[in-house]
Amino acid sequence: MGINTNLLNRIARENTKYGFNAKEIEEFITIPRSQFRCRQKKANKIIEGIIKRHGKGELVRYLDRLATVEYNIREIEPWVRDHDVHALLTFLLGVFINEHFLNQIVDPFQWKLAGLFHDVGYPAEIANNILKRYTDQLKISGQDDTRLAYFRVAPVDLDVLTNDVKSLDLIQKELNNWGLTVDAKNVCTNMVESRKMCHGIISSLSVLYMIDLLYQQEKWDQRDFENDVVPACAAIFVHNLPTRCFESAKLDQNRAALPYLLRLSDCLQDWERPSAENHEGLSDSGFDIDAQDGRLIFKVAYPNRRHKIMKEIESVISDPNNNIEITV
Repeated sequence: MGINTNLLNRIARENTKYGFNAKEIEEFITIPRSQFRCRQKKANKIIEGIIKRHGKGELVRYLDRLATVEYNIREIEPWVRDHDVHALLTFLLGVFINEHFLNQIVDPFQWKLAGLFHDVGYPAEIANNILKRYTDQLKISGQDDTRLAYFRVAPVDLDVLTNDVKSLDLIQKELNNWGLTVDAKNVCTNMVESRKMCHGIISSLSVLYMIDLLYQQEKWDQRDFENDVVPACAAIFVHNLPTRCFESAKLDQNRAALPYLLRLSDCLQDWERPSAENHEGLSDSGFDIDAQDGRLIFKVAYPNRRHKIMKEIESVISDPNNNIEITV
């Protein structure tokens, strides 16, 4: 039995709380990995159902566009990973971790937003990568790298919300509350200057921008925006930041439960993800998970992947009591 079936068996009774249909999840995990587009469409439909329960189904349009961009670009950049399937599997994994390891410390709605939309900004990163490959072709043998022409991809006013509120200010407040030393504005500036697009930052700003517009249009309760949406987007903001950003303050499960859950779930969800080396991704039979006596036990049959996961967790997650075990 692979990790997908195990996850479903362990979280099926939480379907009402987290808004998913266990039968649909079962249908999804039985679709062969070779049927890439079919799995992608099924995942998107499930995600739409989860989000529509909160009256925010328009957000799923992001995922539709994302799936189309990533799927159609595979001939140019074949190692592009699918993020509909990844988002759904990350969400299910996070449900298990929240329920069986973190003692339900993370709010289900916050987890829906953070878990399902943490990678919606990936097209911007893909575009940046493709443009770099283009300018690399402009170089000739012996040319000084400092003279290499380049394109700069940068978001303009993506951080400006209605009433001229700055999303980076809202995000910074959450980061401070979580005890993190990340400077949101500085991180964004460095992203643009380094010409390395971070899909986590773009995802965070995009989701916050879109939901802010929806809240204004639909006249939804602003308290929900401040209490749930902003923390979810702040968690998305830090989920892909380099490990150096956590050298002085790592993610703590008690003080920063939501970003802790997102970074951990995103790191562990390493199966069935297409890559240049493996177009169908690693089989879920090589992974498994359990939680016993306050410990999270994650099994990985692939040595290289196990080492990578362990290294990232040690770099960004605070685990003084060694409660997270990555094993064979």
